[in-house]
Amino acid sequence: MICPFLKEARVRYCRASSFKKMIPRILEHTELERCSSPSWQQCPVAQQHEEPVAAAPECPFIAESLMQYCSASPATRFIPYSESLLSRCGTDGHRYCELFVAMAHEAGASTINSTAPTHGAFAQGEEIEVEGIPMPAGLYYSANHMWLNVSAEGYCHVGVDAFLAKVLGRAEAVSFVEGRGIKRPAVVLSVNNVDLHMVFPNRMMVNGRNTYLRVCPEKVTADPYRLGWLFEGFEHNPCASEAALCAGLVQGETARTWMREETQRLSEFVHERIAQAQPEHRKFMMDGGRFDGGLVQHLKREEILHLFNDFFSPYASWRRQE
Repeated sequence: MICPFLKEARVRYCRASSFKKMIPRILEHTELERCSSPSWQQCPVAQQHEEPVAAAPECPFIAESLMQYCSASPATRFIPYSESLLSRCGTDGHRYCELFVAMAHEAGASTINSTAPTHGAFAQGEEIEVEGIPMPAGLYYSANHMWLNVSAEGYCHVGVDAFLAKVLGRAEAVSFVEGRGIKRPAVVLSVNNVDLHMVFPNRMMVNGRNTYLRVCPEKVTADPYRLGWLFEGFEHNPCASEAALCAGLVQGETARTWMREETQRLSEFVHERIAQAQPEHRKFMMDGGRFDGGLVQHLKREEILHLFNDFFSPYASWRRQE
């Protein structure tokens, strides 16, 4: 799966120069370049080298290479093909790129077509709302409200779902607990001066973290399924690894049914344990209305921890099964 903004260019650069400047090659105007004409022999840089050269029609120090670059970026940066595997531009991960998201949502963005995914969250191109909670089709959801997307190539992304984002309202800080390796990804979200530890329940190969969230933590709740992603990884054998990676997670209609139950459960939680103690801060209609966004912002520390332990702790689902 390739980003539609990923382009190719053949560039030229001077091997004799101490500064490697990439110049895109324009085939119809090569005769205007000094390096491509006999006048290269008057170049002071070429004259400084003792390497024997014959009278050639173009400079022997000129080199060419095929590069990739992002046409959506205001600053063109050429990336050698040898390093293309290090970039998310040629994988399903480009859909989490801020430039792609911004350009794809501009007016007339329907003309922008990336290679259609055959697996994962964007295969159906569908997002369903359940009780006011967006749920992109194809995602796997954990009991503590984290999501997992696995592409056909084996690229994985993990984040928090829109239910948790709505409850939090706004994250004040994001801190990543561990680095790369095979582990259960963990992150600390600071909300209303309380640190909440979110742990993905299954082990995965973590290759990267969205460290940009340290600067803009609000994206975790503003765009939880794209720019607010937390971890990325790669499984070399996705078919064999997906069973273990998705163990205990729900998807599709099962996930939507679970989300309806969670919304109802949260309403009951607030009615029974919070609204009675603080009637002046009620955010629910007692006839069964939906909970208000930013619920955590109106709670005390003890109430936040109580809410977190019942809904978002990695052990919450285990306790409910006992």
